[in-house]
Amino acid sequence: MGYFQKAVQIMYFPSHFKKHQAVTLPAPYLNGQDRGVLRPMPYGLRTVGNVGCGPISLYNAMIYLGMKPDFPRILRYMELTSTPLFAAFGTFPFSMGYCLRHFGVQNRMTRSRKKLAAAQCGILAFWTKRPIFSGGHFVFYVKQENGTYIVYNRYSNVEHPVEYNSLDEVMRPHCLIVGYVIR
Repeated sequence: MGYFQKAVQIMYFPSHFKKHQAVTLPAPYLNGQDRGVLRPMPYGLRTVGNVGCGPISLYNAMIYLGMKPDFPRILRYMELTSTPLFAAFGTFPFSMGYCLRHFGVQNRMTRSRKKLAAAQCGILAFWTKRPIFSGGHFVFYVKQENGTYIVYNRYSNVEHPVEYNSLDEVMRPHCLIVGYVIR
């Protein structure tokens, strides 16, 4: 067995899955990752409260599409496939499309703000302040009929979705890392 395989086997965290299954999630959407039952849930070397915005955005997308997501399975899958350095820095932004497809969500990756703004719903990965030197964050958004956007898990300490007039209000200029248009 190679070094990488041993490291993955050691860092698999099988106890995390059992802990995740014991948690009763708020319904239907997840917001405020650093509040309530989400905060202490383990995710790699960290917790969902610290770096769990990626799995939360995938979960919220599946809820919106009428699917029945299994949050413990989402966490386990992403913990193993999408977290550089065992989630020390959260979820790798460019792996979200792969994770969405794994769970049956059709998507298209883009860096075009115009395409993201025109989409009915999607996931954004963006820098919270200065590109590269600040933390990143994932959110799931839905475009309303009146042209506004409902953004889920926008802030880690707010337990409800936030409404914006445009996606530009959600993130600063030049801070978009990547977006995923969900079909």
